Amino acid sequence: MRRVGELQDENQARTFHDVLVSRGIGNNAEQEDTGTFSIWVHDDDQITEAARLFALFRTSPDAPEFRDATAAAKVIRAQLVKSEGRRRSAVVDEARVGYERNFAGGGMITILLVVLTVAITVYAGFMRSSSVDRAVIDRLYISHFPYAHSGQDGPSHFLPEVRAGEVWRLITPIFLHGDFMHIIFNMMWLAQFGKFIESRFGGAKLLALVMAIGVGSNLVQYVSAEHPYFGGMSGVNYGLFGFLWMKGKFGRDQNWQMHPQTVQLMLMWMVLCFTGLLGPIANGAHVGGLVIGALLGFSSARLVPWLERTSR
Repeated sequence: MRRVGELQDENQARTFHDVLVSRGIGNNAEQEDTGTFSIWVHDDDQITEAARLFALFRTSPDAPEFRDATAAAKVIRAQLVKSEGRRRSAVVDEARVGYERNFAGGGMITILLVVLTVAITVYAGFMRSSSVDRAVIDRLYISHFPYAHSGQDGPSHFLPEVRAGEVWRLITPIFLHGDFMHIIFNMMWLAQFGKFIESRFGGAKLLALVMAIGVGSNLVQYVSAEHPYFGGMSGVNYGLFGFLWMKGKFGRDQNWQMHPQTVQLMLMWMVLCFTGLLGPIANGAHVGGLVIGALLGFSSARLVPWLERTSR
């Protein structure tokens, strides 16, 4: 932005401002401390034409070519307002279409995970009176034995049920939730992250991600906790979040970008969980899921494309 001249009268400054606007020259008329008005042109490429008009205006401000400048500038401003309104409307429509494309409809694997989780949680929460039902639920925990070391002999108890063949225990804790708020928050994030990934990656890859993150986060929680009776989808959610975060941060596809406020919210919530103010929290699952998901997201964004390029 460069200054093209100075006018003493406010009315003349406004008129010349309109003259430049009517000719498509962006400008500002600013009052100085001395009471005069400086004319500033936005585009350096238009300085020459603006200077020519300024010299002519100072000599003959009532020249015929300047008489209709104010009316012409008013029309141009009205057109700009309409154009800006259409642009904003287009941005809103594009965002709405993008949202509908990413989240509305489809997402069958995400829906299946939500339904399965809710069903198991309801069963575990409201059908504990029967000893048979309780026995079934107990087999969904990762183990009945906490992780423990025994001197030089190594771990005395490390997933004995899994080693005996009950391998489903590695994943099933993600479907167990302790109360209503626990499952509501987890399903909200699962629906958002799950559909986002499924719309871009497909259901099979989303399911593979959930399985890998679920098993990994459960193992981290198991070896870091005092007891094996934990559950929840939050470790998976943090893993999906980590995957999206790294995929958007290091990938070239803008469609994977995550809103900065979502990143801040997820990280702040993780820190809050560590304070103990929210009660017993499976922090090991949160951290484990986040690290695993972030590594997978980074690999998907950088390592996989690199391997594809080098193999050609």
